[in-house]
Amino acid sequence: MPTPLLRAQHQQRGARFVPYGEWELPSDYGDALSEYQAVRRKVGVADLSHQFPFLITGKDRIPFLQNIISNDLTPLQQGKGLYATLLTAKGRVLSDFHLYLLPEALLIDVEWTNAKKTLDQLMRFKFRSQIKIESPAWGRLLVSGPEARPLLEALLGPLPIHEEKSFFQSERDGAALLCVKQSTTGGEDYHLYVPAEGLEKLWEGLFSAGGAFGLQPFGQTALEILRIEAGKPRYGIDIDEHIIPIEAGLEKEAISYTKGCYPGQEVMARIQTYGHVNKQLMGLTIEGSDLPKREDKIFQGEKELGWITSATWSPSAGKIVAMGYVRPQIAIPGTEVEVEIAQTRKTAQVSALPFYRLVP
Repeated sequence: MPTPLLRAQHQQRGARFVPYGEWELPSDYGDALSEYQAVRRKVGVADLSHQFPFLITGKDRIPFLQNIISNDLTPLQQGKGLYATLLTAKGRVLSDFHLYLLPEALLIDVEWTNAKKTLDQLMRFKFRSQIKIESPAWGRLLVSGPEARPLLEALLGPLPIHEEKSFFQSERDGAALLCVKQSTTGGEDYHLYVPAEGLEKLWEGLFSAGGAFGLQPFGQTALEILRIEAGKPRYGIDIDEHIIPIEAGLEKEAISYTKGCYPGQEVMARIQTYGHVNKQLMGLTIEGSDLPKREDKIFQGEKELGWITSATWSPSAGKIVAMGYVRPQIAIPGTEVEVEIAQTRKTAQVSALPFYRLVP
């Protein structure tokens, strides 16, 4: 089972490791709630080095991707990124990812559990395109919270990025560094990519400078709470090959209706014209303290009208919150429903997403 590059550093800070698929990752550092509060109130750092990206190089890299992804690469400028999907011919989601335009490459940040399938799908369309796809030996740290920017400026100097999905490249202790501003928690988040051999120095540098800002490490437990509060669907949990992007609320960020043909484009155009989907990803707030499991059913009266995908206790809401797919007739915030948890119906209310939104 692969282990984190920084395992010794995590152990020094009290990490408790648990299996996550093929990886063994820090679940928490002794107090997941404290880690959550650090991210919401001050600043936290998480090791995401298991989330390895792809680099696509070669002279055909832009036309190659332009022909197969759901978003439009044409207006993308250096230093910026976008969100996109790979779809089946029937418009179902094979993969979702963020994509960034580097000077000599395209960086694809994809959910690690879906990396192999994404690579296989890209290679299916390669044909004679002059491209190369590789996974660089990079480490990655996520720095999150209202003090994230001040901390990074104390460490790296003024950050020349302000917009979401923007990035810059620099050096730190002689190692190349890529800093991407992309929210994962619903707050202000920065993803730092460095060569694997530079990861330890970056981790230590953050904690050397971070004492003045209240820096704490946070593990996968806190990260999952933050993600669900932020209403960020995750591939393999909230999205899969049965889901159309519009059902998951991805159309504003991930779909272009003007770029021309790509796999699944006809389905997207038809839905745009006729405006109908059979289900929609929504939030739910659930009474009581019982946590629903994935695929627990949602009812209104005797009618089964949806199912849960993700759920957590939300410190900011003070109750159980969940994401799930519901039928159009109940996809209205404030609608009263019931969730069946361990064969017992619990009162719930449909909610808009996200549950947590950063207030400037």
